Amino acid sequence: MTNIIAVSSKAITKLTTPQLLKGGLYLTWGTSLLLLIATIMGVQGQRYSIKTVGKDAVPSIMTAQRIKDALAGMDANAVNELLVKPGQNPSAVKDYEERRQKLADRLVAAAENITYNDERQPIQTLQLAQGEYIAKIQRARDFNERGDANGVVVTYREAAEIMDKTLLPAADALDKANSTQLEQVYAAQQLATGRSLFPVVIFGLFLIGVLVKIQVFLYYRMRRILNPMLLAATAIALIFLGYTTQALLSASYHLKVAKKDAFESMHALRQMRAFAYSMNADESRYLLDKALAAKHEQAFFEKTAKIAQVPNGQTFETVVAALAQGQKVDGLLTGYIADEFKNITFPGEQEAAVATLKTFGIYFNIDKQIRQLEQSGKHESAIALCVGTNPGQSNWAFTEFLKANNQAFDINQKAFDEAVNQGFKDVDGFEISTPVVAVLVGLLTFFGLRSRLKEYEL
Repeated sequence: MTNIIAVSSKAITKLTTPQLLKGGLYLTWGTSLLLLIATIMGVQGQRYSIKTVGKDAVPSIMTAQRIKDALAGMDANAVNELLVKPGQNPSAVKDYEERRQKLADRLVAAAENITYNDERQPIQTLQLAQGEYIAKIQRARDFNERGDANGVVVTYREAAEIMDKTLLPAADALDKANSTQLEQVYAAQQLATGRSLFPVVIFGLFLIGVLVKIQVFLYYRMRRILNPMLLAATAIALIFLGYTTQALLSASYHLKVAKKDAFESMHALRQMRAFAYSMNADESRYLLDKALAAKHEQAFFEKTAKIAQVPNGQTFETVVAALAQGQKVDGLLTGYIADEFKNITFPGEQEAAVATLKTFGIYFNIDKQIRQLEQSGKHESAIALCVGTNPGQSNWAFTEFLKANNQAFDINQKAFDEAVNQGFKDVDGFEISTPVVAVLVGLLTFFGLRSRLKEYEL
């Protein structure tokens, strides 16, 4: 190896000044081309990651969760309607139709945004099974019109089985298909950022080094203090390298804000919302189907634990007070609301999370009253408290919880949108600016050396 280097050095020393200047010019052109290729590849890789997270996977995941809460909301309102005589709960009928329309809209949105093959089967299952569910609910309504309580319960059980064993799992499968792709792309992007930035920095520094070396060569060999053209080319290369490095790092940072800071809170809040609708349906099922009351009660408490669970010796009120004062959530709370508290990032998010937990605690305490009334034989009073929408009643408390949940979600959604948009801006225009820079550096180097080369022409 030492011999090879020695031979190469000896060969270089034998080159004439024009040959060395031309070699420097060609090396500048070649390095500029390599820098152009590395920059565009790095930028396109970042743009693909931002698009996958911001435009493909996350919107599809949110659509899947919205489908799930539309389904669970339909079910909760259907049970609330069936708990009373026809016409006595018009708000449940209205809300059921609203959720059904939202389900239809979201199924269309999901079908229009199919990106991965694993999405097709869940969407197809949802489209087929939701028709069966709606038909069962209509049949239960018909039994309710005729005053056939047993027919209502039996038919609703069939509808509930479709909801629990087919529709909700299909929505989860749709979520999982996109979540898997999201995690894969994000993990790959974390590695790719370093890999794409490395050649940009290497080629950029090498280009600057070549230009400086040519300038030094001209000073020592030809006694030229500064070559304005080469100086301009060096400045352009230096500025471009700094700008490109900053842009790639900034795009990576904004992708992290979108995925880790905003989306993970959005996902927890949406999962919480879907579980809450399903939990609310279990509360009403407990009153409708006395034969399976224990099963529905168990399902209710399992879902509340997934949303928020406080340790023994604590109440929702004491935990809310502690968290409102800024205490850490560890040891105070578990569940999806706890996940949100662990990822507080944006202004107003802490207050919205506290409000979400507070309203959930109010709803949970009203549910205790419903069960106490039912267990003491006051069935009609329990139903009235369950389906009531006045302050202090269950559906009022549930609506307040949804409002607080929405507020926290909207804060994160806004931050997510801003981060994604800024990420796209970070890498915008490089397909135009990079070739321009490469051509400018090449031309400035050419014209900077042209006059020196002419000195050696006969």
